[in-house]
Amino acid sequence: MAEREEDEIHRAKGSTDLAAYEDREFGREFTEEELSELFKAADEEGEPPPPFFRGPLFRKIVAGVLALMLCAQVMTMLPQVFSLAAIRFLTVSAQLSQSAEIQEYKESVVVIRSGGSKGTGFFVSEDGLVVTNRHVVDDSPSPSVHLSDGSVYRGKVLWADETVDLALVDIDAEGVPALALAPTYDGAEDTPVFLIGNPLFFNGIANEGVTRGLLADRDPPMLAIDAPVYRGNSGSPVITKDGEVIGVVYATSTMERDGKELRIGLAVPIDWVHRKMAENPAP
Repeated sequence: MAEREEDEIHRAKGSTDLAAYEDREFGREFTEEELSELFKAADEEGEPPPPFFRGPLFRKIVAGVLALMLCAQVMTMLPQVFSLAAIRFLTVSAQLSQSAEIQEYKESVVVIRSGGSKGTGFFVSEDGLVVTNRHVVDDSPSPSVHLSDGSVYRGKVLWADETVDLALVDIDAEGVPALALAPTYDGAEDTPVFLIGNPLFFNGIANEGVTRGLLADRDPPMLAIDAPVYRGNSGSPVITKDGEVIGVVYATSTMERDGKELRIGLAVPIDWVHRKMAENPAP
């Protein structure tokens, strides 16, 4: 009995004595110094490393994948913007822009922005009247008009006609350079012309082509031009070698010529500009 009590006392005492701690796994006792080192090492272990998906390497990999996806998306858009034809018209524009006459015409051409769209217009009077397409101004009563010198005006739509897709915009400006309007377009084919507009992401692009006559299957008949026309060219003036406007670009289409399908630009004949301006005189 006495021996059992002594043994229990010994075990109770040993449970609080570091020197008497027994490693049950290896069947030996650790000294107090060894236990202190073990506890110290345990304290210095710190927190476990974060999971891989929370680490900086994982974030770098994700960022790299997203960057590659973005590059791939941009590359798919490049052929639409920088096709061979588009590169060619930029080259031609640079060559034509060396001409003093083309530079003078450019000063009369403006950028028109309405909502999220961009189009072209041109001055027809020195007091700020701008001809463009109805679909360029859309339903906005006051589109913004950007001049070649960088100035910007808030325009006022004086009238817009859906039948022939024309509109007249007024800005509060005086002494602006206006283009001369031909009295009529007689439907002549193979007449050399210049186009100046704001296609795609570019502004003030000049190009050249020839007329293909009036398309009788249109109501009313419209002027066909064999020249580069892209989105943003709507409202561009069609200018003859004599410096007179014979039409206003509004769309593209196709026509058959010599057994081949030809991509063409469509323009409202200048006769309609005169007619609509006479019907709706500016105040």
